[in-house]
Amino acid sequence: MSMEEMVLNVFRKMEPEDFRVLTAIELGMVSHEYTPFEDVLRYSSLPEGEVRYRISRLNGFKLLRTISKPFEGYALNYYSYDFLALNALVKAGKLEALGKPVGIGKEADVFDGLTPDGKRVIVKFHRVGRISFRQTRRIRRYVARHISWLYQSRIAAEREYEALKTLVKVSAKTPRPIAQNRHVIVMSYFSGVELIDVAYIDEPTLLLKDIVNEVRKIYLETGLIHGDLSEYNIVVKEDGDFLIIDWPQFVRRSEPEFEFYLRRDLRNLLNFFRKKFGLKISLSDVINYVTGASERLDV
Repeated sequence: MSMEEMVLNVFRKMEPEDFRVLTAIELGMVSHEYTPFEDVLRYSSLPEGEVRYRISRLNGFKLLRTISKPFEGYALNYYSYDFLALNALVKAGKLEALGKPVGIGKEADVFDGLTPDGKRVIVKFHRVGRISFRQTRRIRRYVARHISWLYQSRIAAEREYEALKTLVKVSAKTPRPIAQNRHVIVMSYFSGVELIDVAYIDEPTLLLKDIVNEVRKIYLETGLIHGDLSEYNIVVKEDGDFLIIDWPQFVRRSEPEFEFYLRRDLRNLLNFFRKKFGLKISLSDVINYVTGASERLDV
């Protein structure tokens, strides 16, 4: 069943006690892969009969993973974690409805949505458990001992939301953050095509220069770099402008690996424009320009 179908057919049927049991299971998963039934009972503060009824409902909705040996235990799946985040965002007045997938984003499920006042937004569900080992390892630098997909996804969302809040202060060409709960971020609506899929660019030299200028501005004004910049997370809009998306792997200038990721970001960008448009620019010249060591870049 798709996410849209789950929201339409299941989320609307959820009751407050269902969410209390899901929250109890979530609390137990801080220290367990499967939360023991006794902990679900304790954390939910509901009578045993009520808890068993709710677990039966949630199992019927396909919102739980269960084990019976060596103990009775329950764990969230992606849908139940999605529901907890959506419920919190709805209750906070940040989200009214979830729409269709928009097909933009990497290592996440991305949908359009509506706020209570009718504004169109992007709703991004981080899915760190689906990404490659290399990328998961990068995220794990920030999750300490919590290595489950649940905590990796939440930390990825928290990091991206933190980055976007910093970037919006300097009017960076990134989505505007609106709200975040667990592994879900609500951000300003955008549409366009990933740079990798753009069929034709009238002035590729100008676009490359504009992107490099944006990377430079972000670096000089915030001390951040993207950390995973490529043609897959630059979205070209209909008017020819662009946004840089997918920021959970951002790196601060003060971090030991900063120079490595700065060089890799810029090398990825230059390699794409060289292969697709035949543009040849010195990586060292671009690094010097982005970091402020030089004030001019000849493109």
